[in-house]
Amino acid sequence: MCYNNPVMKYTNIRGYRTLNQYVDYKLSLLKDKEPTYELLYELMFNDESNIMFERSRGVKIEKVTYREAKKKVDLYAKNIKARLHQLPKHAVVGIYLDNNETWIEIFWAILKAGFNPLLLNLRLSNEILNKVLKDTNCQVVIGKVDTTLNATVLFLGDLKDEINADIEYEFGEAIYVMSSGTTNNVKLCAYTAKEFFNIVKQARYVITNNPLAKKHYEGELKLLAFLPFYHIFGLVALYTWFGYFARTFVILNDLAPQTIQNTIKRHHVTHIFAVPLFWEKTYESAIKVIKSRGEKTYNKFLKGMRISDKIGDIPLLGKLFIKSVFKEVRQNLFGNSVYFMITGGSHIDKKVISFFNNIGYHLANGYGMSEIGITSFELSNKNKLLNSCSIGNPLPGVEYQINEEHELLINSPCAASYVIEGDKKTDVANTWFNSHDLAEYKNGRYYLLGRSDDLVVSVTGENLNPNIVEELLFVEDTNGVCLIKDKETRMPVLLVSINKFLRKEKVDEISNKIKEIINQNNLGNQIGKIDFVTEEFISGDEFKKNRKKIEDRYFSGDMSRYCFETSDELEDEINKTVKKYFAIALDKKAEDIALDADFFLDEGGTSLDYFALISKLQNDMGVNLVATDENPLHTVRQVSDYLRSHL
Repeated sequence: MCYNNPVMKYTNIRGYRTLNQYVDYKLSLLKDKEPTYELLYELMFNDESNIMFERSRGVKIEKVTYREAKKKVDLYAKNIKARLHQLPKHAVVGIYLDNNETWIEIFWAILKAGFNPLLLNLRLSNEILNKVLKDTNCQVVIGKVDTTLNATVLFLGDLKDEINADIEYEFGEAIYVMSSGTTNNVKLCAYTAKEFFNIVKQARYVITNNPLAKKHYEGELKLLAFLPFYHIFGLVALYTWFGYFARTFVILNDLAPQTIQNTIKRHHVTHIFAVPLFWEKTYESAIKVIKSRGEKTYNKFLKGMRISDKIGDIPLLGKLFIKSVFKEVRQNLFGNSVYFMITGGSHIDKKVISFFNNIGYHLANGYGMSEIGITSFELSNKNKLLNSCSIGNPLPGVEYQINEEHELLINSPCAASYVIEGDKKTDVANTWFNSHDLAEYKNGRYYLLGRSDDLVVSVTGENLNPNIVEELLFVEDTNGVCLIKDKETRMPVLLVSINKFLRKEKVDEISNKIKEIINQNNLGNQIGKIDFVTEEFISGDEFKKNRKKIEDRYFSGDMSRYCFETSDELEDEINKTVKKYFAIALDKKAEDIALDADFFLDEGGTSLDYFALISKLQNDMGVNLVATDENPLHTVRQVSDYLRSHL
């Protein structure tokens, strides 16, 4: 480990020789202390010279120290206390902010002002959020100007006045975390300081027992602030585990794929925690790029992956092979500063997790829920175990059991104190919590199999696990598959998401491939119907599939289905679509752009405009656009013809 290297000097661990020593020092400050958010706050910010936040501001990198962040917390807390003096002690105050440094500052400011923060999930509709506000009697929300929530909105601009008066603080006593709402049933999980004390102690085990979890790049450990802080995964694993030990959080300016990749490379991010959707999209994008290099290059890549799968865990030889063979692939993705990555929140495809580990990164599968916090992840550094999609074993103090229905039960000292669901309040702490996640224990590790309430009864009466079926039946040239239940017959329906511009011949080819896999796996008499739809199953504001929502949309007729069109109709539709993209890139009206007008010579487009155009077309159409001297892609007709020939 580089921490014991006397040549390396670390200025961000209080002069201790190793990170382990520093972690033990920080935890000693909690020993025998009464668990309060006030104490956590003081210790969270006591390494004042460390860098807390970084973000790109044009050509400059803006850095904020823990001292500077604490000053902002104090300023916000004074204003909140002064402006909300009419609210009773420990009243609930909502946070409705984007995922940035201000979110953390407001979070602590609400606690310091004596109120209980409600972490509003920005991905949910205002209809759901307003119900949550009502259930918690939350009358005030601190947030964005464009919010239309049923509460008084306190804008950030209202909280920047200098207040010189002395204010007595009595910290809030609970944090309310919302469940993701993927079952249309939002729960509010209340965490007291006692649970967060245990979460910090849990972090010690993670940081000190996995060499990569604590590895720094050029003396710094930096976490990409991709996961929302209002999400339990982001609040616990991203912020609390590492914020208590004064590491650095890199803020994204937006969530565009190119922004994410550029930010990781520019800031030398070392840790990335994300949901499976992020890893899946990154994987798919990488595979498209590799395929665009030609069949020979793609086959060479596949051969390298097979070899890596076999020898990746052999000391020296495996690492040397991976480092040399996949150097360019890693450089095109995140670069070489990233040491530690976790996926969690839902099922991840084995081929996705294997891709990242086999090319030289470290991606571990983790487990947790809004009600119980983060309870385990695969701590091994061996690719064989990481690629198995194991969630490892429970973290210290956490216990797992599997009941007769194969559901995972959890008892955790980090679980929420209680859960509010409508007008019902349920104690969770010190109880066995039923996750309703199907699990199995084999070879000394736990594995998740799916949700018990997602099981679909087949035509033959057998239970089909959607995660297993979908992973088995996914084929190229689709945007994914989704197994749902017919509302009337309760029989399985397999939905296949495809590009609406695909030729009928291509759709027939995809259909035949799926049917072939179904027959090979003896599923022919178990799936009642296959249907093609032209929209993706996970919308832009979601992290994972909401099968109940997909079922409702499909059977109500709100989901767009594939409709075969004649070649003339298809040609006209593609031309219209490409014109629309040209118009957006050029900031013109689509009707003003001719089919054969050159993007540069006739329309006055710039190279930057063209790059944005091609990037968006490739992303939305699922086709890599490769221009050549013989076949430039500068006109609507040229791009449309190319798309038709490759769809």
